[in-house]
Amino acid sequence: MDLVRKLISDKLLDLGLSRKEVSFLMGRNETYLQQFLTKGSPRELPERERIKLAEILKVPEDELRGPSSPVPKRSYVKHSSISRESLVDSASRSPHLDERGTTKLIAGSELYAGLDLPVFGTAQAGGGALIITERAVDWVARPSVLLRVADGYGMIVTGDSMDPAIRSGTTALINPHLPPRIGDLCLFRNHADDGAVHAVIKEFRGETESSWKVRQYNLAKDFTLKKSDWQVVHRIVGSYFA
Repeated sequence: MDLVRKLISDKLLDLGLSRKEVSFLMGRNETYLQQFLTKGSPRELPERERIKLAEILKVPEDELRGPSSPVPKRSYVKHSSISRESLVDSASRSPHLDERGTTKLIAGSELYAGLDLPVFGTAQAGGGALIITERAVDWVARPSVLLRVADGYGMIVTGDSMDPAIRSGTTALINPHLPPRIGDLCLFRNHADDGAVHAVIKEFRGETESSWKVRQYNLAKDFTLKKSDWQVVHRIVGSYFA
């Protein structure tokens, strides 16, 4: 397997996507990606398919140009007998967060004692927006990504506009102090005059003086949000299923 095909396979696994569904999203038949990854057909992705696949996997288009070099031989590090792992693939280790710092599920082992993280509920408000409850509906163990973050909070996600990155029923973990970066999943908040708080979750794609540039995944589209309507943006740093 070459580097391009390994990258695609790894990203499919990270995003929880199947080869069949991504083939359909690319506008091809259900076996297109399977044939490319396992049988080398086509030898390299045509430009149209390469651009579409890069958008789906959220990777730079140039990283899908091929054919590329073969995957280098993996190196292994031997651990002492007191380690749980006798052999560790040093090339496969991933950091606590993915390269976008947004969507990695938090393992139970990374939750800390003390139920002190507030989780707010949501309800659909139409047009893809959510209404956030005024008070926390639950208090949960604090994850490591928010361990020392003042005012960090969780929010139960309703709706599937950002599926598969953030699925309905997931609790998004939010750090209100980190500035958004292109490619981050972010929570955009509208604070109405009557005290109601509306929110949408989208991928941050940049900004102008008056607007946020955003992207949603399901159905896939890019658009803008007026800053006058969506005054606050908070970065999502992880998520988990309760």
